[in-house]
Amino acid sequence: MVDRMKSAIWVIVVAVAFVAVNGVSVAGSFPFREVDLGDTVPDAVLSDYKSQATVSFASLKGHPFVVLFWGADIDAKKRRAIEALDAFKKLQPFLRERNIPVLTINAQGDSSAVIDEVVNQSGGAFSVYVDSDQTLYGKLGIFIMPAFLLVDADGKVAAGMGYSHDFGEELSAEVEILLGEKTREEVELELRPVVVQKSAEEKDANRRRNMGFVLMRRGMPESAIPEFEAVIKLFPEDSPSLIELGCLYSEAGEMEKAGQFLDKGLELDPDSLRGQICDAKLMDMQGQTSDAVDELRGLLLRNSRNPHLHYVLGTFLEKMGQFEQAIVEYRKGYELLERKDLLHEK
Repeated sequence: MVDRMKSAIWVIVVAVAFVAVNGVSVAGSFPFREVDLGDTVPDAVLSDYKSQATVSFASLKGHPFVVLFWGADIDAKKRRAIEALDAFKKLQPFLRERNIPVLTINAQGDSSAVIDEVVNQSGGAFSVYVDSDQTLYGKLGIFIMPAFLLVDADGKVAAGMGYSHDFGEELSAEVEILLGEKTREEVELELRPVVVQKSAEEKDANRRRNMGFVLMRRGMPESAIPEFEAVIKLFPEDSPSLIELGCLYSEAGEMEKAGQFLDKGLELDPDSLRGQICDAKLMDMQGQTSDAVDELRGLLLRNSRNPHLHYVLGTFLEKMGQFEQAIVEYRKGYELLERKDLLHEK
């Protein structure tokens, strides 16, 4: 049985302060009512919900840090907290590279059982501190959760933002500005680039590519193939079209063509999960099912929350007669798909 893989995240706690920057934060929503950019962050003593070890903002003074405030007193907040912690986990390499410590704080006094549930479902082993008497909750005037706070070496608010699906880009941009790696103008240009008029060929390629995806969703793969091939004629290194052609020809049983398109597509975009799954399917079709299983298990180390990946692995295991393991993967895929549907309903 394949164990669910979890990433161990080392969460360091240190103090922070930041010299205020004139202008509006890159994040669209500032989630604190009682402080503003440039204000000194109020102090508070926080305790680890497991070890009871304490830390205060004052004791951490001298280094920039990021704080995530979250609560899970209702199901909607719990789902959002899980999503935020999962996204926060993906941002850890960027922050560690710049020696920016992070502190995750449960700001609504949730029980240890609830905190455990949220941390476990987020796929990360986070150290979580609690604002037991809601000191920071009140002093900061938190009205959006999850919420992120960036503080600088002087103990001042550098940026604050409510969680959104693109918060990673916004938070990393604020960190780069704080460290002097980029100017705000450069960041704004990167996040909101000037629209450049596309050529007629680019417009035609985009139209044909989009039509290919539409036809696939309608269950018309044979009609989708000519659309992606038309894109390749215009732009031979269009990796999405190359990968889709590889997948489509694989499903059609044309293994030689499938291999050619997948090889080129994955050479251009080696991180394409869609392409890697189709490549594993092609290996299975060529009688290398055991190797295909190993390939998918390796992908699960980085994509354990992808329902389709679990489903495809289940089909391979079932084919090999490993029925109990196949059932585990099918069930996991179903649970993840159901959870994703619930998040979309919010």
